[in-house]
Order: sequence, then C-alpha cells, then structure tokens
Amino acid sequence: MSAPSPASDQSPASAANEAIRRFVRSRSGSAWTRAELAELDRLRRAWRRARCGDLSADRTADRCGDRPGT
Repeated sequence: MSAPSPASDQSPASAANEAIRRFVRSRSGSAWTRAELAELDRLRRAWRRARCGDLSADRTADRCGDRPGT
C-alpha cells in the first residue's frame, strides 16, 4: 500500500475521503459516541459535496448516490 499523497496533490473528493478513513481508523475497536457519529456524518456530507462538485446544499449532494471509501 502506498503512502497517501499530500493534501495539495489530492482532489477535494480524495482529500475528504482520506479524512473519513483517518477518522474511522482512529476509532478502531472503540464504541462510537453520538458526537463521533455526528462528526462522521459531517465528514460524509463534505465528501458528497466534493464528489458532486456542489459546495452549497447538503441535500443536493445526497443525490449523487455514491458512498465514501470506494
């Protein structure tokens, strides 16, 4: 497995996806709190906005149908 690219070399969607991966790895083996689940949801919304190229409304980005981590 190769090292991740510096953030400046990544697309916004790739950077957002990597943020999700780092956050999930940091929680490995632990129970998730409500605050952590809320943060994961926020990171997923940011990924969807970046993936869809929509920087305005979260609901518009939800229509892309993709999931982070793929």
